[in-house]
Order: sequence, then C-alpha cells, then structure tokens
Amino acid sequence: MKKIANILFFCFLVFVLVGQAHAQRSSMPKKTMSKKDKSRKNNAKKEIPIEVSADQVKQDTAKNLVYAKGRVIVRYGKKAVRADRVKINIETGQGEAIGNVLLVDSGSRLTAERAKFNLKGKTGKIYNAAGEIIKDFRVKGKEIIKVSDNRFKLTESSLTTCKGSLPAWMFEVDYMDVIPGDRAIFKGATFKIRDVPLLYLPVGYFPLDNTRKSGFLVPDAGSSNLDGFFVNNTYFWAINEQSDATFNLDYLEKRGVRPGFEYRYTPSKATSGQMSGQFLDDRSTGNTFWKFDMTHKQQLPQGFKLDAKLDLIGDDNFNKTFTNDTNQRTRRSTDSFALITKSWSNSTLDILTRLRKSTQDNFDDTFGLLPKITHKVQRTKLGDTGIYFNQDMSYTGFLTDLNPSITTDQDETIHRGDIHPQISFPFRPANWLSVTPQIGARFTYYNKGFDSSNNEFSSFSRELFDINTVVEGPKINKVFGGKKDGTKFNHILEPRFVYNYIPDIDEDDRNKIKRFDEIDSVNPVNRVTYSLNQRILKKSRKKDGGTKTTQLLRFEVLQSYDLRENDTPAGVDSRPFSDLRFDLDSKLAEPLLLNFDSTYNVYDSQFKTFNVLAGIKPVGGLTLMAERRYTRGSTTFLLGTIDYAFLDGWRLQYSARYDEKRKEFQENDFSLAYENACNCWGIGLDFIQRKNINGGVSQDDTRFMFRFNLKGIGDFGDKKDDQLLHRDF
Repeated sequence: MKKIANILFFCFLVFVLVGQAHAQRSSMPKKTMSKKDKSRKNNAKKEIPIEVSADQVKQDTAKNLVYAKGRVIVRYGKKAVRADRVKINIETGQGEAIGNVLLVDSGSRLTAERAKFNLKGKTGKIYNAAGEIIKDFRVKGKEIIKVSDNRFKLTESSLTTCKGSLPAWMFEVDYMDVIPGDRAIFKGATFKIRDVPLLYLPVGYFPLDNTRKSGFLVPDAGSSNLDGFFVNNTYFWAINEQSDATFNLDYLEKRGVRPGFEYRYTPSKATSGQMSGQFLDDRSTGNTFWKFDMTHKQQLPQGFKLDAKLDLIGDDNFNKTFTNDTNQRTRRSTDSFALITKSWSNSTLDILTRLRKSTQDNFDDTFGLLPKITHKVQRTKLGDTGIYFNQDMSYTGFLTDLNPSITTDQDETIHRGDIHPQISFPFRPANWLSVTPQIGARFTYYNKGFDSSNNEFSSFSRELFDINTVVEGPKINKVFGGKKDGTKFNHILEPRFVYNYIPDIDEDDRNKIKRFDEIDSVNPVNRVTYSLNQRILKKSRKKDGGTKTTQLLRFEVLQSYDLRENDTPAGVDSRPFSDLRFDLDSKLAEPLLLNFDSTYNVYDSQFKTFNVLAGIKPVGGLTLMAERRYTRGSTTFLLGTIDYAFLDGWRLQYSARYDEKRKEFQENDFSLAYENACNCWGIGLDFIQRKNINGGVSQDDTRFMFRFNLKGIGDFGDKKDDQLLHRDF
C-alpha cells in the first residue's frame, strides 16, 4: 500500500506540475490585420470617452480629475467600475475606487475593498478581491495585480471552479501568475477539499484553455490481478496546426514497461490520417505483444478518393489481452485495405486491395483481394422506352490459404472476371399494384479451379441468366385519431412477392469453383419469396406549427418456397419451405424499447435463431436493458445493463455477458461515478472481471480503475478510449 500511495502521489505531482495537454484541433487560421486597419482600430479606441455617473460628481478641469461619490459607475467601452467613491483622470484613465468595488471586463468580474486601475492602460491593483478572472475560474486574493490586458499576478490567493463560500476543492497559493485562456503558474500551493488540507505542492502549473499544447497528459492508474498495479503515462506533442502526436510509456507491475505512440495529421481539408503502435515484452508469460494501426483518407485528382487502413498484430494477440473494447477483443482477423473510388452521375468505380489474416488460436487463414476492380452502372432509364438498364462488372485476384493448419501454408492466387448486365420494365396494372420484371445475363471466367480435395483444374467459364420479378401491393392503410391534439396514427400493410429463377450449370464446373463471395455462390434457383410488412406511424404537431412523423413499430414476416425442392423425386425428403423469419423493431412509448428477430424451421417445429433486445425506463434515472442471442447448436449469450442515476449526481452502471452453454459469466463491468451539483468535480470507480482467452489459455482478469476530475484543471485516471459493455437506451 505504501508503494501504491507513493506512485499515486508522484502521478498527482506530475499532473499538477506539468499540466494537462489539450488535444482539440484549431481548424481556422488566424486572420491577420493590415497596418491601416490597426491604425483605424487604435484611433477608434482613443475616441471612446470615459463616462461617469454618481449621486455626487465634482470635476477638476485643470487636472482632468473627476471625483464621484455614491453609487458610482465608470464606463469605458466594455469595461466598468462600480464603487462607493471613485477618483479618475478622464484623460489618462488612471483612477482609484474605494468601498464595495466591482470591476467588470470581458471575461472577468471582480469585487474588492479597494482598487487602483488604469482603464486605458489596462492595468491595475486590486485589494482583498474575489470573483472570476476567466469564465468558471473563481479566485480570491489579498492582492491582485493586473499586469496587462491578459495577465494577472495574485498573492495569498486561492483558485477553484466550484461555487459557494466553502468550495468543494481549491488551491491556496502564496503566489500565482495567470494568463486567462492560457495557463496558471503558482508557488507554495496547498490543495484542499472542503477546506481540509490534502496535499502540498511547492510549484505547479495547469492550463486554462482548450487549445493544443505540448505536455504530459494526466496519467491513469488501476490494478489488475494479471497486470498488477498499472500506471499509463502519456506525453502530448503539438507539432504544428496540422499534426500532433502522443507517446505512451505505461508501467505494468507484473508484465513490464509498454511503450506506444499515436500520430495524427490533417495537412488539408481533403487529407487526414493517423497511425499508432504499442509493444510489450511480457515478463509474466514470456510472450511478445505488439500491434500497429494506420488509417489514411485523401481526395485525389480527377474526383478519385482514397481510403486506406493498415492493421497489423503479433502472433500473441494484443487486443485480446489488453483492450477493454469488446469489439476489438472478439475480432477474428486483421483487416488491411486500400480503396480508391470515383462516382459519376449513374455509375461508380471501386479499386480495392485487401488482406485479412486470422487472429484465432490454432487456425491459419489468409484472404486477400489483389486487387478487386468493380464498375457498377446504376439503374438507368433508356430514353422514353420505360426500360431500365443496370450492370455490375468486376475483376478480382483472390489470395487464399487452402490449408488452414498453422503448420502448413498452401497459398494460391485465383483470378476471376465477371460481367452481369440486367434490364427491367416496371409497370403498374393498377394504382395499388406495382410489378417490376427483370432479366439478366452473367458471364464469369476463372483462370483455375479446385475441388474439395484441393486438386487444381485449368481455366474455365460459367454462363447463365437470371430472371427476377417483384410484385408490391395492394398497400392497405388506415388512419386513427386526430380529433383533439391533432395526433394521428397510420397502420400500413405492405405485401410483397418476389420470384427468382437461375438455371443450373454444368456440375463439373460448379464443383471446381472456389467460393469466396456471392458471385461464386450463385446456385440454381427457382423460388418464390413472400413477405408482409406492417408499420405503425405517428404524426404529431410540433411547437412551431409543423408536423413530425415517427415510426413506432415495424414488423415483417418473410418466407420462401423453393419450386426445385417441390420437384424432388418420390422417396426423397422434400423441404420446399424455407425457415419462417420474423423481424420486429418497436418503440411504442418513449420509455419502452423492444426489438427481436428469429427464424423458425416449419418442418422441425423449432426456432433456429431467436435474438431479442428489450429496454425500459420505469422511473426517471433508471434504465434496464437485456439482450439474448440464441442460435441452435451454438453458444447463447445473455447481455444486460442496469443504469441508475440516484441521489444527486450519483450514477451506477452494471453490465454483464453470460454464456448459457458454458454456464459462466464471460464479463462483468461495474461503474460508480459521482458528479457534484455545480459540476466542478467528479470521481469514478470501475471494476472489470472477465475471461481472458489467448493462445488457448483461459485466465480470469480482474481489473480496478479509479478516476477523478477537477473541472477546468484536468482528469486523473480517465478511461480515454476504453469501452465497456454499458449500453445506452
């Protein structure tokens, strides 16, 4: 405990001494002013008169002095001085105020017993003062000296962002140098909570703005049974207006030191990107963990766009071991790609290069597109004929590992060319009925093929045609309500029928096709798909007199009938009906959410999948969410979240993921946070317990993270980009 206390004190000392670097980009360049404009501006300022009003006013014309007494108000532009008595030179702006003094300037508002000031010179000295020298930053000082228009020096003073006569926290200092909108430097500081001294700091620094500055970010700390006590330290480097970087040096008691970096750049509005990496030579397991990520987006000449990503990770999976984001922890493969696109009025061109590598234990899988070039012509009307044309054309070079064993690689490259033009002729036999017939032809070329035993075959081609007809209607709807407040409900029924036909191809050719995507997976089809979609819409009046339409419910039932299955010879089990699919999205009332989707096998009388998500806000501040994801013969997960805002400023969140098949919790996340009434400080505690499976080894990972923040000063222990299971309503 003594060791932990010393490390915590060191982290807090670094936090106060060095300050928090801010990483908000400033996107607008500063506008320069010509000498002529500056001269005009200075002349305009000189012309502003000093105005004085009071119960009694006396003037010494020879000395340009004004003596005012009783409810005195002195104004000079946006500056004002109020007091019981004021003496001021209306030519120089030099003056003195005594009794119930109030000084107001842009961004500052101070009360004092006595003040000496120069309205035109933007300087002054204020005695026994209190107030704000910058928005939300409250100070008290025995003596406050205004050195310039944007700089103050305080002696025997205090600073806080809390309200009230007894602030929740404050720094009491012997001396402080403050530049509003920039920083504060102090000496001889005592950090107090509710006027109780907690920490003494001989010198200190913290920022007073949100612009980017180089410096140490506030470290975050915690404890884990696998990592031990850990401290994450980060240095932020504001390189220039177009780029910045952070450098990490994290200490993990049981594992070692983990360096890392992140670099971000935006040289122009059309170009941006970032790269990051981390490394750990783990002394606990002997493994070497590393990862490197990079993204880049750029507007290229001639209307082309580039979107690229580099995703690299070591054999020892870094994400599964060290990342709190569930999506990253459960990824099955890396994904690096470069995509160049261009769009015209009715067509698009995509050039994609992609490489995926498996990150699963005991499974070696490589998949690449080197490259995939796709040109799509959108559905376009051919003159006044009423006929529409569309076409997909692509060339793809596939890279694949035919042997998924981690000990053997059998990489092969397969080239494929495909062209698929279609024409359609939509028409309406009645106002309530829409019919869209469509016919297409497809030609696909392969430079080689492989059977199920990975025997290689020479080049071959596949030719086929397809027929598709969509019938929509009759559309039925009924409107309810609309008498008192103008709210109306519309119940809509939308039946839909789709017929698809694709003839069979030569069986030998079909067996040689290595299937990578939907083009390779084209099978003979003779199928009718029918669905019924129901929607409930709510139309209500807005305060401005307009109307707002909201979908309260959508429920779809869908099934297919396979005519090929219907022709199965006698004695062979025929199952022409597909699984019955149900899909519901609803939010009938603001505090109630219910969504589910499922598939039901009509022959086995069993649900094959059933996924449901329910959420409710029974009372203000309380949210309950539960989700169950079920697939027959596979793992079933339960996920739940309780989010409770109780008392004033307190918030409790608990989320869990439970594996029904293994009958054990895979993850439990608990968060407790407090934000005080004036939002000037807050604290939080996170507890994580989860299964950490890597390299075939399952370990229980228990982690504690503590954080607190002082408004305007910084956060200690902020979770940054860590994302837990907690879900919003």
